[in-house]
Amino acid sequence: MKIIFAKDDLLANLLPVMGTVTSKNTITSLEGVLVETLGGNTVRFSTYDMNKGTRTTFEALEVIEEGSYILNAQRFLQFVRVMNDGEITLEVDNRFTVRLSNGTSNFTMYAISGADFPTLPELTGDRGFEIAGDVLKEMIGKVSHSIAENDARPNLGGAYFEVNGNRLQVVSCDSYTLSKCAVTCDINSIGEVESNTFSFIFPGHALGEVSKLLADRRGNVKLYLARKHAILTLDGLLFFTRLIDGDYIDYERIIPKEQTVFVTCSREHLLSCLERALLIAEEKMQSRDKSYVRLDITGNTLALTSSSSSGKVYDEMPCVHEGDDLSIAFNCRFFINSVKVAEGDEIKLSFRSRNQAMTIEPVEKKDDKDFFYMILPVRMTD
Repeated sequence: MKIIFAKDDLLANLLPVMGTVTSKNTITSLEGVLVETLGGNTVRFSTYDMNKGTRTTFEALEVIEEGSYILNAQRFLQFVRVMNDGEITLEVDNRFTVRLSNGTSNFTMYAISGADFPTLPELTGDRGFEIAGDVLKEMIGKVSHSIAENDARPNLGGAYFEVNGNRLQVVSCDSYTLSKCAVTCDINSIGEVESNTFSFIFPGHALGEVSKLLADRRGNVKLYLARKHAILTLDGLLFFTRLIDGDYIDYERIIPKEQTVFVTCSREHLLSCLERALLIAEEKMQSRDKSYVRLDITGNTLALTSSSSSGKVYDEMPCVHEGDDLSIAFNCRFFINSVKVAEGDEIKLSFRSRNQAMTIEPVEKKDDKDFFYMILPVRMTD
């Protein structure tokens, strides 16, 4: 195999596939990127970690000799990055010796046969939808912090997507926080089966990778659903992942319906107070004590306190308060994560008692966009 690349094109197509390379597997080929020629000057890179994978297809400057080989992905990327700008020639001989050359510089490494690459799942789906990539990225960012990482219930390890016509709703829950966000936008049905309703659980580890891929690309994303996989295509890139099987929790049942204490406040002001409280709350967490920020709602003042053996922080801010006075505490990091991704100048905090969940909603709801966050309180020790 012999291919001539432009360095910029080579890097632009190699970097996106690095997120699905694994080093935590005994199968050597999973540490590599499959480099294939597809006829003419078309080249394809593929990586796969047995749960998710990425492919990029692009035009090289010239394919002199065709072939299919697996190269160690990290080593390949390291070599390409330090080479000078301009043309890079990739050659693989019949002894599987790889030579990367660029002017007077060259590197040597070894390849394995492309036939040793794991068999990929069928990368086609008969139904799906098309949506703007920036909308999908925004929705992922609003719910990612509530996806469980180590929970006995596998379904909580992903985000639940519901598409109904032109409305997309995404929900995540990690047993301590719940995030529910919805947007109304252009959503087009694609595939052989016409449908305008979809629901599926997208795994959290794959959502992070999708968000990275969308950050560098513009345009619409096509998302196809197969029996066990989701396949995303965008601008010469294909990403696929195994979906989480099963039903999602009945999240509507656990949302508080009869709150009695309401606080309206500046989102930015609250966020700055919480970030100061976190400096002390994180110290408590490092010492394995419970990390929390205490809220005291009295009159039209919201006071925030966090203390540890090394110090204490106290802040207060104005608010509009309805209902009884209340003292309640939350994990400070959970609180910050939800306030950060909320929108608007002002937000509404709703409570019932010091032992029941707080909800965060917009003061002024929009027709095309909505968010809702719920956080469970923690027991105060003082």
